[in-house]
Amino acid sequence: MATSQSVSNSVDRFQWIAFLVGLVGLVAGVAGALTGSMERFFQAYLVAFLFWLGLSLGSLALLMIFYLTGGRWGLTMRRVNEAAASTLWLMAALFIPLLFNLRGLYLWARPEAVQADAILQQKSVYLNVPFFIIRAAVYFALWILLAYTINRLSARWVNSGDPNIKGRLQGLGAIGLILYTLTMSFAAIDWMMSLEPFWSSTVYGLIVILGQLLSSLAFALLILNLVPGLGLSRQWNFRTTPIPFKDLGGLLLTFVMGWAYLAYFQLLIIWAGNIPHEVVWYYNRTQGGWLTVGILVAVLLFVLPFMLLLAMRVRNNLRLLAWLGALIVVAYLINLYWEVIPAFHPGQFNLHWLDVVSPVGIGGLWVGAFLFALKHRPALRKVEEESFS
Repeated sequence: MATSQSVSNSVDRFQWIAFLVGLVGLVAGVAGALTGSMERFFQAYLVAFLFWLGLSLGSLALLMIFYLTGGRWGLTMRRVNEAAASTLWLMAALFIPLLFNLRGLYLWARPEAVQADAILQQKSVYLNVPFFIIRAAVYFALWILLAYTINRLSARWVNSGDPNIKGRLQGLGAIGLILYTLTMSFAAIDWMMSLEPFWSSTVYGLIVILGQLLSSLAFALLILNLVPGLGLSRQWNFRTTPIPFKDLGGLLLTFVMGWAYLAYFQLLIIWAGNIPHEVVWYYNRTQGGWLTVGILVAVLLFVLPFMLLLAMRVRNNLRLLAWLGALIVVAYLINLYWEVIPAFHPGQFNLHWLDVVSPVGIGGLWVGAFLFALKHRPALRKVEEESFS
């Protein structure tokens, strides 16, 4: 497989720096856990894991959307999405540490709590440790298989130009999106919603999915700006082709509005219904300083991107889109922190140094694996450009 000539030689150096930073971050986190912050370490680790997993899965979903619908917008960032999706094996490995503290993270994993509550007993058919682990194994197996198959077929198409392979990719995109939506919806229930097992929302999984798509697209725009000519042939200089960036800017605006729409109406319906076991989720996140974090998320993840993306000048400018993408990625991390940590510290704002170290630790390993995969992605070929003209 030919390595893209346009990828900078400095990628190797940054790759090993990322791995080193990741190892140092994880060692620091483990040291903090062993010195008295064990529960807080796993809470911060869960947030960091969900954040980087979201970039991997969102990138896989964007690939499948591209192959299903076509368009030159996908060619612009396809190599970035392929490299990000190929890190799912790493996320599967990084999920394992969470299994050692399920009792500390999830109320339903504590037998004494289940025995004392009738509702938890009813839900124990689904929310129990063995079934939880089995479901997680199925999720990761499907995700890794989808990513591997799509990347393999993509490489074969680059080398052969066989139109039958393009058709297989299109079909795989349709089936894969259905599988991704179903599995991620259940994974959101398992890993996030069940942190507070008495609360439920029928739209929560879709909110998580749109957040993954939004953050992954924002991340791809950031990488495209950092690595000029990424995965593109010399026949197409993407810096002088503004139309794909206008399309990507429009897609980014769509995801911003979609995420905000679902998040707002979930709040509106639950708050208007005023059912105690449903309202408590928002109540815990609007007291003791958490309301400030929630407002910050709303501004950084919706209000500011929405206002900026209305301007054609922003949607046509890669550098501006990249800066906005960086903002959205950070805002998405803050959003996950706001969703997860109040489950353990309801109504009382809690920020720990592990909340910074854990994303850096996992992120260093993720970025290192991402750059390794990126430099081995093939350059864009003429047959691909013509197929999606």
